[in-house]
Amino acid sequence: MSLTVTHEPDTDRYAVYDGDELQGWIVYDRVDGTVRLLHAEVPPLMRNKGVGGEVVRAILDELRATTTDRVQPVCGFVVMWMRRHPEYADLTTR
Repeated sequence: MSLTVTHEPDTDRYAVYDGDELQGWIVYDRVDGTVRLLHAEVPPLMRNKGVGGEVVRAILDELRATTTDRVQPVCGFVVMWMRRHPEYADLTTR
């Protein structure tokens, strides 16, 4: 499995693909310089395979590299993932 994460701003989401097949996504919005990660979705057959984490990591790495926006994890999965990866704590809203 070779995963690619793509930012799809027209649909306010980051999506992960294996080839041409959609494997999951995270929906977001932007409010006053904050990117709110609202909802993660991964099909049941792809869960517990690292797909969701790949999307979160890609989003946070892109935000760190390209903007000064802060991150507000709203989705429970994203909150949990970020707690397990404190190296991204500097990106969250205070």
